[in-house]
Amino acid sequence: MMFLVGQGQRVVAIGPTEQRHCPKCGTQTAFEPRLSYRFGQFDLLFGFVYDERYQLACTQCNHGWLLDTRETERSLGRHPIPFRLRHGAWILAVVVAALAAGAMTLHRLP
Repeated sequence: MMFLVGQGQRVVAIGPTEQRHCPKCGTQTAFEPRLSYRFGQFDLLFGFVYDERYQLACTQCNHGWLLDTRETERSLGRHPIPFRLRHGAWILAVVVAALAAGAMTLHRLP
């Protein structure tokens, strides 16, 4: 039996761009609200997020500012991280517990 274990990082646009002055570029450029997160993954189904940042970043140089997490999540309505990555570790724990309980039950039968 083979299990795949890995990690990754994703950047997801979470809203429309807005024009602002970028101190690094020195010009008026588009800034995009983004969610940047890192995750671990087990067998491509069960994951967990271990670093999550909301930011307003320049589309040219990626310079920007961090956004307040609670306020940003409240304004989004729907969470942009997939369910299997947000809650995958809990789902894996429930599956393992159910399998263990089933094995114990079968082992105790005469």
